[in-house]
Amino acid sequence: MLITDLFTGQEENICLHWAALSGCDDIVQALLESLCDLNAVNIHGDTPLHIAARENHLECVMLFLSRGADVTKRNKEADTALELSICGSKVWIALSTNKKLTEARRGRDCQGERLLSRDISRGYEAVSITCVNGVDSEPCPDNFKYIPDSCVTSPLNIDKDITHLQHCSCTDDCSSSTCMCGQLSLRCWYDSEGRLPLDFCHWEPPVLFECNHACSCWRTCRNRVVQNGLRVRLQLFRTENMGWGVRATHDIPQGTFICEYVGEIITDSEADKRDNDSFLFTLDNKVGEVHCIDARLFGNIGRFINHLCEPNMMAVRVFTMHQDLRFPRIAFFSSRPINAGDQIGIDYGDSYWRVKTKCFSCQCGSVKCRYSAANT
Repeated sequence: MLITDLFTGQEENICLHWAALSGCDDIVQALLESLCDLNAVNIHGDTPLHIAARENHLECVMLFLSRGADVTKRNKEADTALELSICGSKVWIALSTNKKLTEARRGRDCQGERLLSRDISRGYEAVSITCVNGVDSEPCPDNFKYIPDSCVTSPLNIDKDITHLQHCSCTDDCSSSTCMCGQLSLRCWYDSEGRLPLDFCHWEPPVLFECNHACSCWRTCRNRVVQNGLRVRLQLFRTENMGWGVRATHDIPQGTFICEYVGEIITDSEADKRDNDSFLFTLDNKVGEVHCIDARLFGNIGRFINHLCEPNMMAVRVFTMHQDLRFPRIAFFSSRPINAGDQIGIDYGDSYWRVKTKCFSCQCGSVKCRYSAANT
């Protein structure tokens, strides 16, 4: 390959190829978040992963793999990214491990579980969310629009005035008792890993006020978790008798932020007019008119979380970029350790089941099930 070819565009490289070549992982991250084509090939059939592997740029390789880059894809010389890496290097180990996981997943798919989508969020989440079905012929759900943050479809006049925000003046990591945002939450609840402590109240969780853009602290302070978005790996899967459900693909410690319940923010009166109430989540605010989140038409992975009579998650009201008490964010945290492969779920509550038991019964399968056909 001539150097002049490389710089005259004859190689048919896109921006992601150049970033992989130079090892600029921050630029790679920005390009991926802008939905740059991860699988683009140049004149040699090289994807960005091929180039990053050849140049031994570990951070770039890890970013590509986290977005679902195909480690088995071959270029025109019939080389995979693994074969282009330095044997025994950290890049080689990462690619080799990913290849084994890919082969194991494909083996499982051949046994009946079909991969329907590599990422139902279409790249809007920091980590991909796969969708699989090993039960029936139901396709990946497409009757809603995936959104990473709640939206409005009518004027609600949410107070987002930055001058109205209570904020801290911390110069540390906001773990001290003097942090104003922590005081609003009774204390700063998050530990150094961003998890809630074991003594956090599950039954009546306190309202959490995270640091905001009016605060003096750094963006990386301890008191910012929910606003950083989805970080755990989840999978949408077809259950045997509960429709679609969500499960963890790796072990999740207690107190970990799982995901937010996202949808269309509407008034309670508007909710009463809607025919389908299956995806409503009442914000239960104590100030002003009651509002709901409706995830039927617009939502995220949270809309697929099922009821469990022995839940492994709890819902916590959290404020991040505004403090309008009518509109808390609904964040799900693990209430106990969750093992890889476990379905995740919350307790929908008695008020939900007082209405729904007229139509169907709980199928959670727990020996402590309170709403099964036998108990109604």
